[in-house]
Amino acid sequence: MTRRNVMTTTLLLLGLALPCGGGGAGAAEIKVLSTGNMQSIMAELIGQFERATGNKVVIEYGSTPRIKARVEAEAVDLTINERYVLDDLVKKGRVVPGTVVDMARSPLGIGVRTGAPKPDISSADALKRALLAAESIAYPDPSGGAQDGAYFTDLIGKLGIADALKPKIKLTQGGDAAAQTVASGAAQIGIAQKRNFIVLKGVELLEPLPDIPGIKFLMVAGIVADAHEPAAAAALAKFLSSPAVVPVIVAKGMEPYTIR
Repeated sequence: MTRRNVMTTTLLLLGLALPCGGGGAGAAEIKVLSTGNMQSIMAELIGQFERATGNKVVIEYGSTPRIKARVEAEAVDLTINERYVLDDLVKKGRVVPGTVVDMARSPLGIGVRTGAPKPDISSADALKRALLAAESIAYPDPSGGAQDGAYFTDLIGKLGIADALKPKIKLTQGGDAAAQTVASGAAQIGIAQKRNFIVLKGVELLEPLPDIPGIKFLMVAGIVADAHEPAAAAALAKFLSSPAVVPVIVAKGMEPYTIR
């Protein structure tokens, strides 16, 4: 069975409406605002959902804080962001309580150039030693709203090594740039989300990750309070949290949160 047939069968089993003849007068246009780290996953899945349901998904991407701000100010149907963001939007009345579904975890990625020594990072202490020993470290500039950059800045502060690392830091515009900086040899260690490393030749990930809170970003979806198409948005969210999407999530460098 092809992936398309698997997706269509899954949509049927989920009880999602499938209009006759593909889109039509009853088709909905679902407006979605999502963080950029979900873009490659959504690109794989949106077409399957649209063909199976006849609905159209219009999606825009941005940084974590930018998407949150837009949800607070705009009329959209569904938003995808980190769990803590949607929890706050629920408290503010901008996301409907009870509609938030877990989609995937996006692990932090720590990489070195292919063939370079691979230091141990399996514990907080080991990671601390590896970072202090590194000659240079590239990671996304948190001032632009990068999830991984903001998390790493906070992490090295908690580890008590921010000042020691300051001369070694090379801030980049996004996670792809951080990974490419390592691949080119311009930085010894790169920090970004795992998805930024897995498709790039010339880099290798350091694994396993240490058991540190927040090192895997929990991505969730929720229906916005003034959604024009709440039923269609709920169908999309249900699909995005179903077992059928797990192969795509894994292929794009994330981890399925759970299999229902």
